[in-house]
Amino acid sequence: MKNPYAQALYNAAQKDGADAKDLVARLVKLLEKQGRSKLLPSILQDLQRIEARNAKVDSVVEVAHEKDSAHALKEANALGIHATKTHTNPTLIQGWRATAQGKLFDRSAKRSLIELYRNSIAHH
Repeated sequence: MKNPYAQALYNAAQKDGADAKDLVARLVKLLEKQGRSKLLPSILQDLQRIEARNAKVDSVVEVAHEKDSAHALKEANALGIHATKTHTNPTLIQGWRATAQGKLFDRSAKRSLIELYRNSIAHH
């Protein structure tokens, strides 16, 4: 990404109640005031890249056991991860993990065990 304006604009537009037109108008006004309106085409290109990248990455929820699906989807939804189905991942011991918009949300026992191990080593 060439400049941080596109990412900031994209992040602000993702918030509940955000008015994309107002955000863009305010950004244009700010750039004009700073004499940087020539950045607008590159900001648009970066926004298109961000949108394309996020459109390709669907939310995925993985569970250790199929019986955990409903609970995992409910918890994931509470975190803003909108998935409609889960996939069973045999490498998970217990719990679930999800990937959404390039971020990993790990609520698995495997992660908890690894953290416990790391903490015990750090204290010795």
